[in-house]
Amino acid sequence: MTSNPNTPVQNLWQSQPVEGIHISVETIRKRAGKFERRVFWRNFREYASSAVAICTFGFFFAKDDRTLPRIAYVLFIAAIIWVVLQLHRRGSVKSLPEALGASSSLAFFRAELERQRDVVKSVFSWYLAPMLPGFLVLTLDIARRLPFPASLGPIAFMDGGIAVFFFIVWRLNLRAARCLQRTIDQLDAPTIG
Repeated sequence: MTSNPNTPVQNLWQSQPVEGIHISVETIRKRAGKFERRVFWRNFREYASSAVAICTFGFFFAKDDRTLPRIAYVLFIAAIIWVVLQLHRRGSVKSLPEALGASSSLAFFRAELERQRDVVKSVFSWYLAPMLPGFLVLTLDIARRLPFPASLGPIAFMDGGIAVFFFIVWRLNLRAARCLQRTIDQLDAPTIG
């Protein structure tokens, strides 16, 4: 390959103004508003289900007098609190400020899409993994209470079901991350015409 300096034609071509994205502020606001509502209701569902789960594990903790299950319930409650805090910190909804122009609104909306994409893409580390210690303690409890061959069935059933559930949640969140990335890519693509 030879290294030719830019020709006048190349310089003219490269110095042409790049056509920006043709999207109105109203369209951006409408899409951002719809996205904000979707994130708000997702978080609301997570917060509500977390409150129910904490109450349920608290009830089990109060009713069960065995040590290992009680430790597991405390670990689940701590994990759920961690998840709620992380969801609030990482994935809380941010509204598009009213005073922004088209390019600033688009940049804000794009940044929010990226932030939410990263939240759902990393769901294993902050959402699923904190639950594992509780399940490990429950597995140890079953192994301790039942003799060896008899404990394999319940352990396999419980841990297998949990693994399948975790896999489904992880894959659904990866799918959501891909959808968010497609939306980001659409915003980045220049509109022709």
